[in-house]
Amino acid sequence: MGSILKPATVLFLVCLIVTCGLALTYNLTKDKIGERAALDAENARKEILSDADSFMKVENIEDIAEHRTELKLIKEAYVGLKAEKELGYVFLVVNKGYGGDISVMVGVDKSRKVTGVKIVKHSETPGLGSKATDKAFLSQLVDITPKEGLKVVKGQKGKPEEINAVSGATVTSKAVVGAVQAALDMSVELDKLEESGELKKSDI
Repeated sequence: MGSILKPATVLFLVCLIVTCGLALTYNLTKDKIGERAALDAENARKEILSDADSFMKVENIEDIAEHRTELKLIKEAYVGLKAEKELGYVFLVVNKGYGGDISVMVGVDKSRKVTGVKIVKHSETPGLGSKATDKAFLSQLVDITPKEGLKVVKGQKGKPEEINAVSGATVTSKAVVGAVQAALDMSVELDKLEESGELKKSDI
């Protein structure tokens, strides 16, 4: 009995010390980690809507999207400002890809031009769907001001609204393009709310 009790006690004490050490490390670093995450998110928004120098978060985005299924892809929305003038929006959109959810950050200015698209997170197939993160694909979506709905095509395209699919990754291509379309559609809804004075925003 004694031969078992001694190593078990030692193991318990080692586990206790390690657990206490991890808890202490977490408590000492959690504020820094939070600050770093907030700074990274702010920099990502500035990358997508580069003329903005600050942002305000749109409140209750779920309520705004409640009656339109496609707008429910929008998870977060921010108003981009420069010297208190509103320049446009940055959206965090989550759409279903081939390998799971794809998180896309999309910037749309007040003229309805797409100012930037960034894949934040995905689990698409390496070498196929993952190519949707490449500049060659995403650049088709940036600096366009669509006059009609975006459409994924294969081969030669004839309009700015037509986006060439990544070869072998049509599902992923449609997911990213659908995310950008949802951002464009939501920007219209937010402008309507802004004009009526019903858009609720808060400091980040």
